[in-house]
Amino acid sequence: MARPKIVKETKREPEEREPPARSVIRPHEWLSDDSMRLYEEVFDSRAPFPLYLTDSAEAKIRMHALKEAPRRLEVLGFLLGEVSTWEGAMYATCRDVGTTKLHSSSSKVRFSPDAFPSLFLQLDDSGFDYILVGWYHSHPGHTCFLSRTDLDTQRSMFDQAYHTALVIDPVNEDVKAFRLVGGKSDYEEVPFALYPPARATSGKARSRRLRVKPVIRV
Repeated sequence: MARPKIVKETKREPEEREPPARSVIRPHEWLSDDSMRLYEEVFDSRAPFPLYLTDSAEAKIRMHALKEAPRRLEVLGFLLGEVSTWEGAMYATCRDVGTTKLHSSSSKVRFSPDAFPSLFLQLDDSGFDYILVGWYHSHPGHTCFLSRTDLDTQRSMFDQAYHTALVIDPVNEDVKAFRLVGGKSDYEEVPFALYPPARATSGKARSRRLRVKPVIRV
């Protein structure tokens, strides 16, 4: 993935905000037995999940992956949302996703270099003052993990504690979320929960526009 050059940015401190209620959240229907155990452990502990996705954001990711599954093509996009804290624990919410034209195969995917302007316009039109809380991509038929290239992408572009890589396999109906661990030398699966868009955490109206210049690596 070509990394955009950030020419200006505004840092925001996480706000103290109660996560979605236990009564409205649910697990993804494609979770494996092991992933479901992770989900149940956090649910029973009453601690915040590391990541919450609105049902609408999850549907966009799933439908994007399913659309290209017959051709075994990977898909890619950004997770847009907010970072909050609750009783000393940090968590991220994904309220929407952003993507654009891709160059992809059954084992590789990247944004098309000429599509960056349309991607940035799409992000600016998201309707709320988001931050990038991670990224998603698919492994059609290859199960869910981070490849060496995926791990390099996570380290170079998504190295904050709240950054999540969501991997979805639309062929085997599997989905997992990962974050860096071990001084960013490795990664581990983290549980996540879905919740209804109508109960999504309210956010500030968008009052800024991205000022980025894409740097294309050939």
